[in-house]
Amino acid sequence: MTRAIILLLTLCLALAGCAAPGKSKAEGAAQLSFHSFDGGGPTYRVQVDDPAIVSVDKSMRYIKKDHADLDGAGYDVTFTFTGLKRGTTTMTVEERSPIAGNFDHLYEVRVDEALQVTLRELTVTDLDRTAEPTATLVMETERGVLYAAFADNSSAVALRDRLSEGPIALMMADYGHFEKTGRLPWALETNDEEITTAPGDVILYKGDQLAIYYDENTWALTPLARVQNATREDMLAVLGEGDVTVLLYIEWSE
Repeated sequence: MTRAIILLLTLCLALAGCAAPGKSKAEGAAQLSFHSFDGGGPTYRVQVDDPAIVSVDKSMRYIKKDHADLDGAGYDVTFTFTGLKRGTTTMTVEERSPIAGNFDHLYEVRVDEALQVTLRELTVTDLDRTAEPTATLVMETERGVLYAAFADNSSAVALRDRLSEGPIALMMADYGHFEKTGRLPWALETNDEEITTAPGDVILYKGDQLAIYYDENTWALTPLARVQNATREDMLAVLGEGDVTVLLYIEWSE
């Protein structure tokens, strides 16, 4: 039901002529297009079992020109498949959404002698009925890695969605002898509450600043994630003293 609302799947075979605007489609290529939206819409990733047979190119196009001013702007994700050599393989399109469910779409991929590509959907697996993947926030420095569980609020969901598009590197500095702070490349909505932080808390401040705490502080802040059972020593062992570059990304459980 939810999947029918969120997912609009169009299978475009070699002569369907549905290349993304502004980008030509190679002769013999095939395309899959999916619809999504900002703030919780599905993300998509393709895994080809034999990448020597077909290559995959991903593009994204917002539906409205003023998408930057819209809440939940819609966009299309298009995968273009170009034949490399004759053969048959399978591929999985992973669909992940914190609000709409999680699915794996299995396809058969055929490439003929003329390198024409054809796709045939085999199955759709509803992962929410088996084991739903869990996202973990990963914070990596030259000293080590920290793993944090996301908080249960819309700010944490927004951060998870942003990081689903790719990792970011933040320059972070000490502040107040209790946290490392760095400015995010984009603003997130806030869910401030009066809290006392503890070592391991990952916090959003003023919508566009991320703080990783290694000691206590009481203020109106938005929880994003937490490193479970962390001590000041655990946090500083990875964060170190002074300025540090922290790579932020997510890992999904199987």
